[in-house]
This record gives sequence, structure tokens and C-alpha cells, in this order.
Amino acid sequence: MADQENGIALAAMPRVSADISDFAAAWRGWRGGNVVPVRDQLNLDDIQKLLSRVLVMEVWSPSETLVRLAGTTYLELFGIDLTGHNYVDMAPPQDRELRGRRLWAMANQPCGSHAVLPHPNPNKRGADIHVLILPVQPSDKTQPMQLFGVSASSAERVTPLDGADVGMVERLVDRFSFVDIGAGLPDEF
Repeated sequence: MADQENGIALAAMPRVSADISDFAAAWRGWRGGNVVPVRDQLNLDDIQKLLSRVLVMEVWSPSETLVRLAGTTYLELFGIDLTGHNYVDMAPPQDRELRGRRLWAMANQPCGSHAVLPHPNPNKRGADIHVLILPVQPSDKTQPMQLFGVSASSAERVTPLDGADVGMVERLVDRFSFVDIGAGLPDEF
């Protein structure tokens, strides 16, 4: 599929880092012939070197997306454990609706997302952080869609901030696009 105005096809994503490419390849392997892999199909050994940068969220509604797992990199970077927090509520009040609609769209289309944000550490100016989020169907169909995300920096490694800057989590990114995984892209964005 070709690039679209509000997104890009997974196969057409530019290679932004080996880690993002490795995550995308593992996810494609897990899903096999399905549009979305089922949680039981995941082999986390495939992304073992990335686990410290994995974020797993459950999308319950447009206003509630719970962080179920946040790798140790997030704790090191922000100084807090994001696990258990509502990711929508971590946005400033004026941005919560958009963040919630984006997450809800990814869970229900289904589709992924690619976001790029500047590295928050002043010592890493010019280095971007790329985040690829892809959907995973829970094994228990009564549970909500899960979103697995992996972050990678163009800097050598993600360097902790001097003091927590949860503002990086709060801000909506300017460079955001949906990723078409074969089910199309949301129309409303």
C-alpha cells in the first residue's frame, strides 16, 4: 500500500532504526496471515534486546488506556513507573481528547502509529526518539485490544534526564502518523 495523507503502510515505513525495524519484523512474524497477532502468538524472545523499551497498553475506551507494562528505560528516563497509569490522563487537559481518539482508533481500525519527538535530554539535542506502536489482540476476547510500543533513539542510547520530565510523556507529538497494517487507516483524522 502506498503512503496515505494521514498515515503510511507498515511495509513502506522508512528504516529509522534497527530496533524499530526488528520490532516491526517480529510483529509481522507473530501475526502470520492475520491482520493482528493474538497475544498467545507472541514470542518475546524475538524482541528480547528491546524489552527495556517496550510499552504495553490496554485500550478500554477513548478516555481510558491503561499502561500495563513499561520497560525499565521509561523508569530511568522519567523517574516514575508508568505502569498502571491512564496514558490518556498523562496528556495536558486540552490534548486528552485527541490522544484518546488516536489510541481508540488504533485499537478499533486496527492500525499502528509512528511518532517522532525530539530527545528531551539537552545533551542529546538533534537526536530524535521514534516510537512504533502496533496492535495485539488479547488471548481472552473479553479483554480490550492491546497496543505494543517500542521506542528507539537516534542517539547511542536513551539517556536519563536530570530530574524527571514527565512532560515528554504528556505532550502530544507534532510528527505523528498512523501505520496501515492491512486494515486501512482511520478516516476521521
